[in-house]
Amino acid sequence: MKLKSIGVVTALVLIMFMSAIETSIISLALPTIKSDLNVTASISLVFSVYFIALVIVNPLVGEFLSRFKLIYVTLTGLLLFIIGSLFSGLSSTFTLLIISRFVQGLGAGIMMVLSQIVPKLAFEIPLRYKIMGIVGSVWGISSIIGPLLGGGILEFATWHWLFFINIPIAIVAGILAFITFHFDEDRVESEEPFDSKGLSYFYLTLIFIVGAVTTPLPFWLKAIALIVGAALAFKLFKVEKKMRIPFLPVAEFNRTITLVFVTDFIYAMMLMGYNLYMPIYLQEELGLSPLQSGFVVFPISVAWLLINFNLHRIEANITRKTLYIGAFTSLLVCSILIFATHAAPVLLAFTLLLAGASFGVVYTKDSVIVQEETSPHEMKRMMSFYSLSKNLGNSIGSTIMGGIYALPFVIGGARILNNVALIIIFIIILFVLWVVLYKNHTSEA
Repeated sequence: MKLKSIGVVTALVLIMFMSAIETSIISLALPTIKSDLNVTASISLVFSVYFIALVIVNPLVGEFLSRFKLIYVTLTGLLLFIIGSLFSGLSSTFTLLIISRFVQGLGAGIMMVLSQIVPKLAFEIPLRYKIMGIVGSVWGISSIIGPLLGGGILEFATWHWLFFINIPIAIVAGILAFITFHFDEDRVESEEPFDSKGLSYFYLTLIFIVGAVTTPLPFWLKAIALIVGAALAFKLFKVEKKMRIPFLPVAEFNRTITLVFVTDFIYAMMLMGYNLYMPIYLQEELGLSPLQSGFVVFPISVAWLLINFNLHRIEANITRKTLYIGAFTSLLVCSILIFATHAAPVLLAFTLLLAGASFGVVYTKDSVIVQEETSPHEMKRMMSFYSLSKNLGNSIGSTIMGGIYALPFVIGGARILNNVALIIIFIIILFVLWVVLYKNHTSEA
């Protein structure tokens, strides 16, 4: 691998590490932050404003990239992240912390989209599969390093340093990006008209639909919000079809791309059941430490990485539908086996290898399909919305999985099995969608 390629990969890994570790490293300090800042509001705002910022900025990144060079957008994202981290660490009030976390989330949202676009610009398949596997596995690795690093910092310093630690990492990533993020395909079309009408309808749709799903409103208000959101979505579709350069490229959503977006959204929700609530179950019900629970779910990342290093061989002689059906089957078998292995951490860790293989195939292949099969001039916008679908899936999935985990009745004697049962239902839905809707052809077509 060339020196420039090594620099690109290192920058991507650092960018993803900073974005991914923000949840696992901060969660350890919540009791201390609540006490230190005399928090009377919900301490969960520390996380929710971060995810809100991600959702707000994700769709805008493609618009930025159509007007500015990628390196400028990258440095802007890193600068926002550094400013947000600095002022989060300097916060003496909860209000300042929340504002700073929002700024930090804006930076992280920009960087997350870039982690999907840069591999397309920098690497050809099959090397791209391997790079995306390395970058994707950072999420799982952070689940182990986060508690270890966070615990070590809290042992010898205050919670403020959980934010300050991001600053030198972001500076190194910025230097590497400044040197290496220069690509021949990085074209700017600065004279494009801005679709403010489409943007307005899009965000209104997002507010009503996401608000209906994630906020604790009465059922009748949720129903009204969903109806209004659906009406706005219809209006958005009609408006964008008439635009020469729409904010939301509706013409790109053919059957395959739409199916990929739906699949990625559902997989993001299911991932929350494994990466977020599996460690909670291991700690609350089996008495494992945060570090021990991290090691139990770590096989997801191991299998994720290994499958990406071999994905080009796996898909060489099979159809795309077979590839996806195989991935769904792997996750289904894993979910069924968890009913037998959930009380034995070692057996559970081996079982989760099947989940990691499934997530590795679907996430990587989804991303590559969007990269390769959308129009070149709309690729950046489409990857922005692809990242949004993943973050929406994570946000909505964490809410739904949390509600299922907290149900008064427990399936099979363990709360995590409530989540696993829901995951099985999601997998069956995906089986039906792909069998009925997808027209078969080879995965390299």
